[in-house]
Amino acid sequence: NTLEIGNVGIFLWIENMMDRPYKILSVHTLGVVTPFAFLLLYLVFPSGLSTTDGWNYAAEIKYSGEFFHPYHLLYNTLGYLFCYLPVKAGADTLGCLKVMNSLFATALLYVVRLILYRLNRKDLLVVLICCLSGSSFAIMRFATENETYIIPLFLALLASYFFLRFLQQGYLKDVFFTGIFLSLAVMFHITYLVWWLCILVSIIRKSNRRPLFLYLLTSLSIPATYLVILLYLYGNLTIEWVTGFIFNDFISNSHFELTGKSIFFSFANLIRSFIQVHGYLLHIIKQNFLFIIPGIILMLSFIVALFRLPSKDTEYKDAGFSRILIMVVSLQFLLAAFSSGNAEFMVMIPVLTFILLSVRFAETGKFLFPVLTGILIWNLSYGIIPLHFISKEPEQFLCDLALREESSKIIASDDQILKSIIYYEKGIKNVENIYKSPAVLQEKGMAIGDLRSLIDTAVEKGEDVYTDCLNPQIMSRASILEGDLNRIFFSKYITIEIRTWNTITGIKSVEKIESSAKK
Repeated sequence: NTLEIGNVGIFLWIENMMDRPYKILSVHTLGVVTPFAFLLLYLVFPSGLSTTDGWNYAAEIKYSGEFFHPYHLLYNTLGYLFCYLPVKAGADTLGCLKVMNSLFATALLYVVRLILYRLNRKDLLVVLICCLSGSSFAIMRFATENETYIIPLFLALLASYFFLRFLQQGYLKDVFFTGIFLSLAVMFHITYLVWWLCILVSIIRKSNRRPLFLYLLTSLSIPATYLVILLYLYGNLTIEWVTGFIFNDFISNSHFELTGKSIFFSFANLIRSFIQVHGYLLHIIKQNFLFIIPGIILMLSFIVALFRLPSKDTEYKDAGFSRILIMVVSLQFLLAAFSSGNAEFMVMIPVLTFILLSVRFAETGKFLFPVLTGILIWNLSYGIIPLHFISKEPEQFLCDLALREESSKIIASDDQILKSIIYYEKGIKNVENIYKSPAVLQEKGMAIGDLRSLIDTAVEKGEDVYTDCLNPQIMSRASILEGDLNRIFFSKYITIEIRTWNTITGIKSVEKIESSAKK
């Protein structure tokens, strides 16, 4: 009997040891690990060629330039503090800022977990929603770039988590935290006033004065911070300084209107916030036909998902929170539509859509798993991996040319990115020999004839004139807006190609104008 008891004990011990890996890799544990897996993904594949704003913000932080922008008031300040010690140790400022956004994107996914558990969602569903949020192109794109859109989304989601706790438990301290974090979100990007307004409407609907008073009181931190910064910048306050600081950028750069094109771009960018859609995808497939496989996987995954559509969850009780998210999604889309279909204003839509889907429908796991498979493979294959390996050699070539040949004239398809790169690399803010393309001039309502006179005069004097405006166009927002204007403009000149690159996003070349306008 003793021997049998011993054998049973050994057997149970072996069985317990064999079972431990499965306990370690439980769904709940997987949910804890998931945000950090995405952190690793974001850190491994930062964008290879940053946006114009990405270079510019990094330059302002690197050279302690402009710290306070009216529409993303605190971003550069936080970036400076985050980069201070790493840069002292020899790190690259732009690289550090991309790491900062990757960390906040990871924190964002963790807050999504908190919200879903507060809504009593099951472990498997929590993992799937976190993965879908982290895999959406809007999050991947800005988690790997130096832009201002990830941090305010993290703060707004954190505020929403505390507001959800208030809806469930009624504690005033949660209203306080809601107001504080949402105020910070607004100060990191002004568009989060939409989110702030939706929470305000929800509090008013509850007809409770104390939460409303506390929410408005904490929100006073927004104008108070603006006033303190204005005092710091100008030493005094006048109506002209206040309105100039807040509205100057809006007046000079905004295109706040609803047109056919803005509606088209709004829906195109809405899709793009979930999956990458761009003309360079066709170029990648032409380079190697095997790259069509991720597209096939996405289509098959979506077909499978259609056969697994979830049923509505009749037991869902947090309808008030759900209405807030629906309001935010709807109003942010409208704001983007009135802002020429601005994709940056839709960053939060995929995350909120996935949360809504999980809380309004029951048993969504079988539906979401194939959706996740398709989106993740697509956005990795066509999104952050190609954008990580994209070369900045064409832009760098023109930047070096502008600095080396100061008497030359460079007509750039994107003059702002060249100037921002030079600002970041050399600390030179104004480069006089880089000019806007004809298409950009027309879009901004500026005279194209002046550019032609500039080129003709330079050629007559024997000065070199270069341009990258004759690249074969791939379908994109810029190509749709610009049309063939650049090609038509330069068709009146004899040009010679001096350098060509076959990049992931298409063929890029630099041409030199050899003679004045053709007769």
